[in-house]
Amino acid sequence: MDITFNNVTHIYNSKTPFERAALDHVSLKISSGSFTSLIGHTGSGKSTLVQHINGLLRPSSGSISVGDFVIEPQKKKQDLKPLRARVGYVFQYPEHQLFEETAIKDVCFGPMNFGVSAAEATKRAEECLTLVGLPSLFWHRSPFDLSGGQMRRVAIAGVLAVHPEVIILDEPTAGLDPHGQKEIMELFHKLNKNSKLTIIMVTHNMGDAALYSDQILVMEAGQLKMSGAPEEIFSREQDLRNMGLDVPETMVFLDKLTDKLGLEKGRPVFTLSETADRVADLLNGGAAHV
Repeated sequence: MDITFNNVTHIYNSKTPFERAALDHVSLKISSGSFTSLIGHTGSGKSTLVQHINGLLRPSSGSISVGDFVIEPQKKKQDLKPLRARVGYVFQYPEHQLFEETAIKDVCFGPMNFGVSAAEATKRAEECLTLVGLPSLFWHRSPFDLSGGQMRRVAIAGVLAVHPEVIILDEPTAGLDPHGQKEIMELFHKLNKNSKLTIIMVTHNMGDAALYSDQILVMEAGQLKMSGAPEEIFSREQDLRNMGLDVPETMVFLDKLTDKLGLEKGRPVFTLSETADRVADLLNGGAAHV
């Protein structure tokens, strides 16, 4: 299910003294089954953009196509429920959305809200709680008695239980320790690769964007400034820094090392193994991987 933005503008507080264009004539395409990250400074329009994909926001002008579903300004009475069954949204701090008596009841709520029977919803809930790595001994506890990381897993399972084709992640690792961050990102990476789910992630973590994405979109002041594969985007290091953005820590480390050795920078690398290979080459006076 491809997603296409066609010249989309979104204006907050239209026709008031507080009018502001949060998106300014944005056009882009996100291919079915891809992992796309949106990066940009706070206020660049990232969250506004993704909230158009499942109809939480409507464009002021332009249109968004999500598969065969088209969202346009004039279609104000559209039934968006079928779209929201196909596009799941994991908000920042999704554990704040939990409300049921037990974890498994919370996960059942989404599919039952879309017309799934209680028995089927329970089956899905058990499958999804297992998938996100929450042991069964926690399923019948209050979600509010769980740890922060466990609560986040319950919230994610609730989105997955609806069986969406697209999942939008808004800062999915916010507030988690490094181990929890890695576990959550590996979960979404596995869902993307094994289940062919389209993943769209808003993030300030350049390392995650570089490591997991097929495509990176760079937003600034409501406009799409760059789009491309991670290696292409992060090779434009100075352009990113001019927008107030960082680069992955592996690149920062190698930049310092090449400066110290008086050597030229090579292509960007993002994994620890690639970084180790590059360091070995540089220290040996070679440039096999540069």
